[in-house]
Amino acid sequence: MEGLKITIKGWQDGEKFERQLEPDESTDRWTLHAAEELTLEFDEGKTVTIQQEPKKINATRIGVGAVCWEGELFLATYLASLPAYRYIGARVVELGAGPGLAGIMLAKMGAKVHVTDIAKVLPIVEGNLTSNGVSLAQRRGAAEGYAVAEELEWGAPGYEAVVARLASEPVDWVVAADCCYIDQEGTSPSTPHFVNTCAMLCGPTTRCLVCFELRSSEVQRVFVEESRRAFAKVERLLPHSLPKPCQVDHILLYELSGVLPDRPRPPPVQ
Repeated sequence: MEGLKITIKGWQDGEKFERQLEPDESTDRWTLHAAEELTLEFDEGKTVTIQQEPKKINATRIGVGAVCWEGELFLATYLASLPAYRYIGARVVELGAGPGLAGIMLAKMGAKVHVTDIAKVLPIVEGNLTSNGVSLAQRRGAAEGYAVAEELEWGAPGYEAVVARLASEPVDWVVAADCCYIDQEGTSPSTPHFVNTCAMLCGPTTRCLVCFELRSSEVQRVFVEESRRAFAKVERLLPHSLPKPCQVDHILLYELSGVLPDRPRPPPVQ
């Protein structure tokens, strides 16, 4: 992504390496996922360093949450482009955070962030919170932002109780990247529960931003369909309206608002 400086570290041919990516390499999934450390420098000196676990990306270990995906880079870049004062003291929930890039960046900008993902991803998140100095234990004053890691797996038994607890205080921002997918049967099974999670977290003034790589038109169709059942407004923010680094066609960014009181709920989890 143009305007986003990324430095990667890792191992190659038995030796450690460190190098800065060229602009076109920031969209190279294999390059990003092979790195053990990403340092991202956004505009105005905002810097986040993320540790990854590329050897644990297979589903039997940690899975896709072991590394950052391009949608997360896009989301963090977009959020970093907005005025920093919007985040000071704001309460944020990041869904499906993986290593926690966007949530960490928002904590560094003054937000109080709940970085959520499934249980086996949380050790990576917690390590990154600490290494970036934004864990709750490292908070130095009431006016400083921080982030905490919390388990949340929408669609799992009891997940709505977890969401209700997170929503017990007003949430200013809900952010998520690459949280909807197509399974082997060609369907998007988790999307109704994901959208339900977004709706439960949102109040009248919450900004809910969801982005994902356009890997399949079915993902977009199901996401929009489910979102329109839950929200009065489902708006895609078009590339030409976004900051220059985010003007790409293969990543979609939506803003959801106006939760419908009589929205249908997804079927109970068995």
